[in-house]
Amino acid sequence: MAGGSRVGMKLLTVVIGIPVGRATKRLVDKTWVAARPGDPPRETHDTKVRLSDAVGWAALSAAGVAIAEIVTRRGAEASYRSIFRGDPPPPKPTKAEKKAQKKLEKAAS
Repeated sequence: MAGGSRVGMKLLTVVIGIPVGRATKRLVDKTWVAARPGDPPRETHDTKVRLSDAVGWAALSAAGVAIAEIVTRRGAEASYRSIFRGDPPPPKPTKAEKKAQKKLEKAAS
């Protein structure tokens, strides 16, 4: 690492994530309106919302969040490389990755 840090990466992720999140929200809303005219069912606990609409909105929203996370992380990594002239720190391992690593270590010993 040529001078950056985890804090630098976190800052870049926030700076890039805010506009990506806003753009994603607009895109998800426009996609819903194009597919099913009318407002999306944001209040899914409302008894007037059909189950198929609630499930469709949930799936579309989840896809938007997943894509936004990928775009944000890759954008932050690219910015980190150009600013700090080095590779960004790796993301922290998930609980599942930690558990798998422990199993591998236990099996190797």
